[in-house]
Amino acid sequence: MDNTEKTLIENYAVVIGDWHFNSLGLIRSLGEKNIPVIYINLSDGGYGESSKYTYKTYHSGEKEQDIVATLLKVLEENEGKPVIFTACDKAAIALDRRYNDLKDKCFLPNLKGKATEYMNKENMCKAAKEAGFIVPETATVDFDESFKEKVKSFGFPCILKPVLSVEGSKSDIQICNNAEELEKVYDFLSESEENYSRVLIQQFVNGQQTEMFAFDGCKVANKKVIIYGQLKKKREYPSKRGSTSYATIEADITEFEISVLDKFLDLVGYEGIFDLDILKIDGIPYFIEINFRNGAMSYAFTKASFNIPYIWYNAVLGKDFSVPEIKETVLMCERDDLNHVIDKNISLFKWLVDVRKTDVFMVYNKEDPQPFINAYNKAVNTAFSIISKV
Repeated sequence: MDNTEKTLIENYAVVIGDWHFNSLGLIRSLGEKNIPVIYINLSDGGYGESSKYTYKTYHSGEKEQDIVATLLKVLEENEGKPVIFTACDKAAIALDRRYNDLKDKCFLPNLKGKATEYMNKENMCKAAKEAGFIVPETATVDFDESFKEKVKSFGFPCILKPVLSVEGSKSDIQICNNAEELEKVYDFLSESEENYSRVLIQQFVNGQQTEMFAFDGCKVANKKVIIYGQLKKKREYPSKRGSTSYATIEADITEFEISVLDKFLDLVGYEGIFDLDILKIDGIPYFIEINFRNGAMSYAFTKASFNIPYIWYNAVLGKDFSVPEIKETVLMCERDDLNHVIDKNISLFKWLVDVRKTDVFMVYNKEDPQPFINAYNKAVNTAFSIISKV
C-alpha cells in the first residue's frame, strides 16, 4: 500500500530517532501490525524515511527544544492521541524533561522527569545493585589533571566510558589494563571532539569464559515487566566494546530473576521499552547497563514472535495482547558485521556461511526493500567518490 493511501487512526504511533536502523526497526515492528507511523527524524536522511511503513516524516534538530517543538507540531497537525516511541537517548531525555507538559497529549515512555539522573550510568548501577543485580565496581571521575591518579587508585583492568551516552560516543569507550595504556587512553580522550569533563570508570571483569546477553522488553506502570527470550551475542563490533553484530535469540531467560528486573524498574520509576545488557564471566552474570528506550536489536525480537513495540502500544492503551511462543532466531547487523571481514577477524567465507544462517537482518528486508537499496547506493557512491580522488 502506498504511503499516500494510508489514513491515521486515533492512536497512531510516533517514532523519534535519527538515521540509525534502530528507528527503522521500530517503524517496521509497528507497520507490520498496520499501525500508521509518523517519523520524527533528528538527522538528515537515514533508513526510516524510505520505509514503506512510514506515513509521514518530520525533521527536527537534536536539541531538546527542537524535539519537543516538532512533536507538538505533529500533535497539532494530526488528530488523536498517539503512542510515542524513542529510538535514541537524546529523544528519551528531551521528552522526559517535558513529561508533565506532554503526558496529557500523548502516551509517553518516561522516568517522570528523572531521565538524566538514572541514565547516569553510576546512578543506574547503584539502583541495579540495590535491586539485586551483580554489578561491577563503578565510579565517576573528573577529566582533569588528577584523572590519571584517580584511575590508578581505582585499579586495573578498567573500562572508561561516557557517564551519559549523550555526553560522548560509543567509539570513545576504552579498556585500560595498566598505567602504560592509561597514558594512551588519556591522550585519546583529550583529543576527542566530545570535550569530556567527566568520565565513568568501571571494573573490567574478565575471565576464561565470556558471554554477552541482551534482553528487550517493556514496562507499564503498576504492572509486571513484560519480557520474553534472550539475545546471546556471537559477535559485536568493535569487539569487546561495541554493538551486537551477530547473535541468536533463545526462548528461555537464564541469566537473572525477572523479579530483580521488576524491582529495578520500580525503583527508578520507568515506564516504556528497555534494552538490558548482561555480561556473563565464568558463570557469573554482571549487570552492565540498561537503555531506557528501544534497543537496536528489538526488531529481531519481533521476528522471534515478541513484537515489543506492538505489545507496549496495546498495553498503554489498555488493549489485550498475546505473545506467541518464542522461536530461536539468528540475527545479523549486516552493516557492522561486515567490518569483521574487513578487519580480518573472520574470513569472507565464514561470513557468507553465517549470512546464509541468518533469519533477520537489521536493514535488508525483502518486504521493505527501499532502506537497504538506499544504503547500498550510498555506499557505492561513497566508494566511487573516494576512488576518484586517489
